[in-house]
Amino acid sequence: MTSTPIGKKQTMGPETPAATRALTLLYLCVFLVGLHSLGLGIYIYFFTAGFYDLAYSAEVENFFFVRQAGLFLGCLGLFYWLVLWDMRRYRYLVVLIVVTKILAVVFMLSNAHHTSAPGIVKLASLGDGAMAGLLLCLYVICRVKGAF
Repeated sequence: MTSTPIGKKQTMGPETPAATRALTLLYLCVFLVGLHSLGLGIYIYFFTAGFYDLAYSAEVENFFFVRQAGLFLGCLGLFYWLVLWDMRRYRYLVVLIVVTKILAVVFMLSNAHHTSAPGIVKLASLGDGAMAGLLLCLYVICRVKGAF
């Protein structure tokens, strides 16, 4: 345990320009990942037939489950934005976002063969994997630079 001089408040960074930049990049990345999930969820929910036609070139067989997936994805996007209220205080949620992205990759890769367009699903899993990797790298950089 470290001690601080009397009257001086112990703070968590960012105390350096590098820490500030790292935290800003992580903030921006979390915002964009949340925006992606929210936007895609809204598109899937409200334009279900159009999404299915674009992604799979197929007719929707069960609107309920596709729209449910859109609603769930939109809610995840909103959840991701919770971190933005106070990045230092809720930094552990970034790790949870990474876990959800990794779970999405595992789900998509293990179930792509059940769809009419497995290539599109695999491409989407690549995107989620890239988001997880970027978030994890930025999180580690923030830790190393002392941003939190």
